[in-house]
Amino acid sequence: MKPGDSLWRIAQRFNVPVQSIIQVNGLTDSGNLVIGMDLVIPSRAETYTVKLGDSLRTIAAKFNISIATLIFLNNLRPPYPIYLGQRLIVSEDATEDKPVIETLGYYNPSSVQDKTYIIDSLGEYLTYLGIFDFPFLETGDVIGTIDAEILLVARRKNVLMMPVITNLVQGIFSPELGNIVLSDPSRRENLINNILFLLSTYDLQGVIIDIENLNPEDRDIFTSFIEDLSESLHNNNKKLILNMPPKWEEWAERDWVGFFDYNALGPLIDIAALMTYEWGWREGPPRATTPLEYVRRALDYAIENNIPPDKILMGMTLYGYDWTLPDTPQNLARAITLPEVWNLAKRYNASIKFDVEVGQPYMDYVDAAGNEHRIWFVNALSHYLKYQLVKEYDLRGVFYWILSQPLPATWYILSEMFDIKKY
Repeated sequence: MKPGDSLWRIAQRFNVPVQSIIQVNGLTDSGNLVIGMDLVIPSRAETYTVKLGDSLRTIAAKFNISIATLIFLNNLRPPYPIYLGQRLIVSEDATEDKPVIETLGYYNPSSVQDKTYIIDSLGEYLTYLGIFDFPFLETGDVIGTIDAEILLVARRKNVLMMPVITNLVQGIFSPELGNIVLSDPSRRENLINNILFLLSTYDLQGVIIDIENLNPEDRDIFTSFIEDLSESLHNNNKKLILNMPPKWEEWAERDWVGFFDYNALGPLIDIAALMTYEWGWREGPPRATTPLEYVRRALDYAIENNIPPDKILMGMTLYGYDWTLPDTPQNLARAITLPEVWNLAKRYNASIKFDVEVGQPYMDYVDAAGNEHRIWFVNALSHYLKYQLVKEYDLRGVFYWILSQPLPATWYILSEMFDIKKY
């Protein structure tokens, strides 16, 4: 957006309905514009006016699109009413073959009021759903249950639900817990048996391991655990997804990344969910959270060290961070979504800028109390650039952290660039 732009002028320039721009980008209204914001323009937008006797099913069939796509493109809300004379966006035709990729969305039902709405809304864009969380105890027992309604909706949307196994203790990843369980053969065996039992109980196709913050000296016991778990899962025809931190050197003695032996782990797992984000983080200095150069270096290193592209899901966030300046250890950044950035820009008359080198937008503003802020965040353009990396590296796909945070344009871009694999 430049000074003087309006949605009406943009719509006229690209010959698309104003409403389609609003809906694809998740705008609340035509006046919710700020200088510097990037907008996705639906290039093949087509509309249809609802007639007597129409329903979502008949309209979807008429234009050869899914009902879910019709709901998404028009930002409809349950119970999805339509009315006579309503103008609906119905374009979803693809004129060229698109790469087929897999996608994984992480989801914590306890963080939202309507626990099935997100799955219902985004299910068509997902291959897998990683559901939080299933921590293990010192005994190797796994705690946590899956709501039957959530499981039903996931199956209806043909999304493979996978429990996320963690070493979380009161919300913090515990290296002590990880060491206690993984270093003891009987506890480790009990953990593996409990994972298999969990999958059997809910008839699930696989598991996601998200064990973090182990000490570098736990490297061998972690690899041994993954080896044993991999054998047990594959003997039962189950998938193993492993969350892995990004790195571009071995860093065997470094905290957090040191206990991940890429070369040993690569052949054992089905999918590596490579966490290519959080270089700018809550407790660190203000900087880009997903700089392209770092993402590339992480991908290059993984591929060179026994994790082939067809096993890699590249991590993508749906949020950014807002740092209060000056940067001090006490000034922790707060997570922020794209609509919140737009609201702040409008409230404080700030402009959004885009750093081409890192491939990410940022914004500076001064709040009502006179405090200076710097925000690094993600938007449609930064996600588009990440999707281009998927094509360039021929990756298996992407994963999203985390689904409860809104970034509507990414789903439109995803569906325009790729077909999503379903099992």
